[in-house]
Amino acid sequence: VIMQVVVHYPKSAAAQKALSKNIAEIHAQSIINRIKEMQLSEEDTKKLITMICDRVNQSECIHN
Repeated sequence: VIMQVVVHYPKSAAAQKALSKNIAEIHAQSIINRIKEMQLSEEDTKKLITMICDRVNQSECIHN
């Protein structure tokens, strides 16, 4: 299934920053929901979240 999305980006820097923040919050919530669906133990959940955070931090270092 292909879905096309039309986005009208905000023009001001402040509005663009707010949009980026909202997108990041939605993305984070979707990850949290997916982890909850996995029904992992508390220990495995912590390990997975740590791995995700490490990967994000590593990615940020590569892109900067």
